[in-house]
Amino acid sequence: MHFDWSPDLETGHEDIDAQHQSLFALANELEDALSGDDFDVDTVENAIYGLTDYVVEHFGDEEALMTEARYPALSAHRSLHEHLTRDTMGFAARYFNGERVAASKIAPFVAGWLQEHIRGEDMRFVEFLKRG
Repeated sequence: MHFDWSPDLETGHEDIDAQHQSLFALANELEDALSGDDFDVDTVENAIYGLTDYVVEHFGDEEALMTEARYPALSAHRSLHEHLTRDTMGFAARYFNGERVAASKIAPFVAGWLQEHIRGEDMRFVEFLKRG
């Protein structure tokens, strides 16, 4: 499976779009590590760490922009971020506790969630920034 960035996911905000593209690239790195002929535990684990860490970093950056812009829907948006973070970390914890199949669920979960989130919530935030 490959997670493609598409033009309909572009918000028009350079920093947000760059981070979203990085998240898709990290999801693809994890998928590649899992599907390669030379399955390497260290490569898979590094990819999991990279993706989960960047999810947290991106959400923090996005919420900082929202705080600075006094975005009125920040609380609801933050709640959605917390939900994805909790679920993503849950998959990672299951993997590190020996449930190998959990690793194969992380990237599709994050990429699918992000596609919907970007098309809805993030687009609304960027529209708010453009009006401000």
